[in-house]
Amino acid sequence: MTRTGYSIRALVYIAAMTAIMEAAKIALNAIANVELITLLVIVYTKQFGWKMTLPSVLLFAFIECSYWGFGTWSIVYFYMWPLLVLFTHLVRKNESVLVFAVLSGFFGLTFGAFCSIVTLIAGGWAAAFSWWIAGIPYDIVHGVSNFILCLLLFVPLNRALSILNKKNGMFPA
Repeated sequence: MTRTGYSIRALVYIAAMTAIMEAAKIALNAIANVELITLLVIVYTKQFGWKMTLPSVLLFAFIECSYWGFGTWSIVYFYMWPLLVLFTHLVRKNESVLVFAVLSGFFGLTFGAFCSIVTLIAGGWAAAFSWWIAGIPYDIVHGVSNFILCLLLFVPLNRALSILNKKNGMFPA
């Protein structure tokens, strides 16, 4: 980044990170609540920092909403992904894959609860609670799959991005 904003290289990285997230989302669309976005956001934040990852997740959220249509779920994307960036930023110095796998799994397990905040505002306690309870089986799949995917893929993705980051030396986390 430059003093006045993002460099051309940083903008290209942000665009590439967003494109990879979108491609990963599309690739796994057929499998309910199994996604690589959480893992990618965690690795991106660890390697490139929140200043690079936050614009990428916001752009990803905008693309998703543009494609699927804007609705109450759109609000969720604009606070959930930045929350994951924040949580990852807080533990980014940790080197244990288990810490990131737990974060990833916890994020998946609690996704529905955080989503129900919008339903709470729009429809009240009963609507939010019933919506959250109805989604618990999906949250379990989401949390377990996030945990497993992070355990399996965090190390190779983190290593690859670490090499890329060191080679270019521009984006300290």
